[in-house]
Amino acid sequence: MRRTVHGIISVLFLMVLPLVGVAQESDQMDLEEKLSMPQEHWYNISMLGKKVGYVHTYFDIVDFEGESMLQSRTDLKLQVKGFGKDIVIASTRIEYSDLKFNPRYFTYKQNKPDERQVEGEIIDHVAHIKTTLNSQVTESEVILPKDTIFNSVLSNYLFVQDSLKIGEKLAFHTFDLDLLMPVKTGIQVKEKKRLKDSISEIPVYEVKQNMEILGGLNLTVWISENGIDYKTSTDMMGLPIVVTKTDRNTALGIPEDVDIMLRTQIVPSGQKPTRRASQLVVNLKLSKGNLKETVLINNRQQLKLASEKTGRLSIQKQKIDEDVTLTLPVEDSEMMEFLSATLYIESDHPDISAKAKEIIDGEDDAWLAAKRLSRWVYKHIRSKHLSGGFRSALSTLESSSGDCTEHTVLLIALARSVGIPARICSGLVYGDGAFYFHFWPEVYVGQWVQMDPTLGQVIADANHIQFGGGILESDTMLEFTEGVFRTVNQLAIEIVE
Repeated sequence: MRRTVHGIISVLFLMVLPLVGVAQESDQMDLEEKLSMPQEHWYNISMLGKKVGYVHTYFDIVDFEGESMLQSRTDLKLQVKGFGKDIVIASTRIEYSDLKFNPRYFTYKQNKPDERQVEGEIIDHVAHIKTTLNSQVTESEVILPKDTIFNSVLSNYLFVQDSLKIGEKLAFHTFDLDLLMPVKTGIQVKEKKRLKDSISEIPVYEVKQNMEILGGLNLTVWISENGIDYKTSTDMMGLPIVVTKTDRNTALGIPEDVDIMLRTQIVPSGQKPTRRASQLVVNLKLSKGNLKETVLINNRQQLKLASEKTGRLSIQKQKIDEDVTLTLPVEDSEMMEFLSATLYIESDHPDISAKAKEIIDGEDDAWLAAKRLSRWVYKHIRSKHLSGGFRSALSTLESSSGDCTEHTVLLIALARSVGIPARICSGLVYGDGAFYFHFWPEVYVGQWVQMDPTLGQVIADANHIQFGGGILESDTMLEFTEGVFRTVNQLAIEIVE
């Protein structure tokens, strides 16, 4: 059995990438003199006190399309384990801002498990974005508030604006390249202190930073008097993460072993669930946050709250009346969006369509066709291993490998291509004595039915606790990681029956 690590890795990226920055000035010469451009920094990333990666940043004033701009380049590499298997993710992003802090252009590239590149130009506060995944291209537009800046210029933006003063509070937006959206960001300068490094003590300002993202991301940043990040920490998700300025050799040192799956499993108390259970009743308790905002309520799971943070969740495995299903293609105006192709779910690709038609072999009953597709996906993905990012449906079809995310996107793509509306579910699944974070699909055949091809379950059993779903996936799919962010090391489960 394999469970997704993607959501956890994605959240870690969101925590790490806003942590490093350099300032700008309205005048190019003042900026170069003030910050001694070009400027380069190396940072060590540690989790739970162990080294797991590095960040490398480089900044300069350059001529870009006939205009002087601040160029920032960020290289990040993160290495953890999932059930003993190495998971490595590396990304490179280059961002250009004009000398008044306005974001103007960016590129973002991630190589594993599939090559994904995002390119964007910002004109009149509108980001025109082109995303390429395995030669497939999608385009989108995102409106940015006028106070939006790039993450990479955040910390020393405070320095240049003369905002590094004890008690200072600011609110603005940062443009997040993982979510491809502006994020409300607030900062407060708390105090001035001295931070020890390997050879000296450096005067720094302690700054509290909050990002209104995935239920709230809180950071503490220590910024030097000349506007350089020296240290950033967060304990979000119960995983202490620290990013510390260091030298190149230390940053590039060998990572230590941190098995993120074992660190994020939820071992329940109470009864032991029945294998392939038709019913599950659990008591849930969050250490912080709101349980109602965390658990999805639908026709298979109901939540009775005892307080904001506690409640009893009852889950029933769905039943299907095979005599009352729909004929392909499903024609329901309210379900049409769940037939569309998206970046990771290429349901309009000829290879996907051809394979789906081959699998259903003329079957026009939507439910019977969905069952054929689910069983085929379970058998087709022979190498059921964890990867470090989302793989697309087409790539999964070709590679016959992947974990629950790949099983999910492939089944959804096949289903949509033959006229069965389908969408993503995210949450927890029980197995091997614990609950693990998981993705699985659901199809519309007259009613929404949850399936789990990863586990070979035509109908997902009651041991699936759903946090996210009910929406069409974005080009990042990171919206389905919100449940991870709200519950990792923060949720206790007691099994009642």
